[in-house]
Amino acid sequence: MIAWKQKTFQLPDDANAHRTEPVVLHCQDYASESENLVLFVHGLGGSRYGTWKQFPKFVFEDFPDADVGLYQFTSAFGRWRLWESIDLDQEARTFAGLLRDRLSHYKQITLIGHSMGGLLCKAAIHYLVTEGDNVAIERISGLVLMATPQLGSRWVTPFLGRLTPDGRALRIHSQLMTDVQSTFANKIAIDEGVHTRRKITIPTWAVLADGDFWVDPLSARIGLTSARVQTVRGWHTSIVKPTDKNSDAYTFVKDAIFKSFRRFAFDVFVAAPMAAFGSDLDYQANRAAVLQLLEALKASGFNSVFYAGERFSTKRSFDPHAMALIDDIVALRQSRYFLLYYPQRVASSAIFEAGWALIMGKPAVYIVQDDAHLPFLMKDASQAFDTRQVRILECLTVEAATETVRKFGAKLFRDQARSQMIPN
Repeated sequence: MIAWKQKTFQLPDDANAHRTEPVVLHCQDYASESENLVLFVHGLGGSRYGTWKQFPKFVFEDFPDADVGLYQFTSAFGRWRLWESIDLDQEARTFAGLLRDRLSHYKQITLIGHSMGGLLCKAAIHYLVTEGDNVAIERISGLVLMATPQLGSRWVTPFLGRLTPDGRALRIHSQLMTDVQSTFANKIAIDEGVHTRRKITIPTWAVLADGDFWVDPLSARIGLTSARVQTVRGWHTSIVKPTDKNSDAYTFVKDAIFKSFRRFAFDVFVAAPMAAFGSDLDYQANRAAVLQLLEALKASGFNSVFYAGERFSTKRSFDPHAMALIDDIVALRQSRYFLLYYPQRVASSAIFEAGWALIMGKPAVYIVQDDAHLPFLMKDASQAFDTRQVRILECLTVEAATETVRKFGAKLFRDQARSQMIPN
């Protein structure tokens, strides 16, 4: 993998100089590393730069908070180098591993695939899902399919469908495409507005060419609503080569990238008892403890944290009626993770919020002094889901809680395990 820091998007002097490198990254030239990546994946017979022309440059300019990457794999005539030629399913496993490991420093990755490159993106996601790589899947923030034959191409003859690796991948209803479609239909929600424990949300869009000879509309848009599909003038290869930023294809993709990166307004939603405390002294003490946790979260890389009590310094200033339930739930939907701070057994709407977080499939952490304080059905929440959605931490003091948050760091909401006792 090659990475260049650039103030402006610049092509290499020799586009083929790094042909064997799977990914070339064009990184924004800032002091801090970007947490966002837009990754382009070319199609059959395409190349890292030739397929896209100015597309990556436009994205680099319009998203200064994102790096731009270009993936390359061997297909079509490149397969004359037989030692470099592998089937799409194996390439997808390789691509999935790269997304999981070598690109793990990016919090959000939006994939843009053209033609067979779109199939490669979907197949890589399929393998991450079926292999239970939840942390890697969580970082796939969006998927844009451009002229992608999701069901295969009707122009691939039975002979070619058996003879060549590309034909096997592109033939109608191939086994790989059948498995991939099943994963997307049953385990992935393609609308950013959907939050459910039953499915992983990966916002997905498609761009079709009205003059596409190779990909029929049904295959290109299968599983997507009209609002998530844009048909533009052009043909199979022209729609990925916008001549300016006003092209219909580019403006649609730009909007999709923006939505995929802005899906979460907050990194963490923090719920804690507020109105449940009888005295202002108890309220302020609990609020001060939560604010310490907020600082520990921010120091661990969770930069945007929602805590309703942050703006109410005293119990008197806290008005439960001002805390509209709908606003609270909207903030929870717009948060990537959920943290419950529950230092003692009290009747609190924070428990209600924890229930909603479970329904929405939010990875969650419960910080308690004693897990016996939790309602009965929440005590074993860490064991209730195959995905280990909940981690329960027993911390006797807020100092122990903040220290624990700092020790876990960015991994606080990952690889949830059974309740753990943290020493005082």
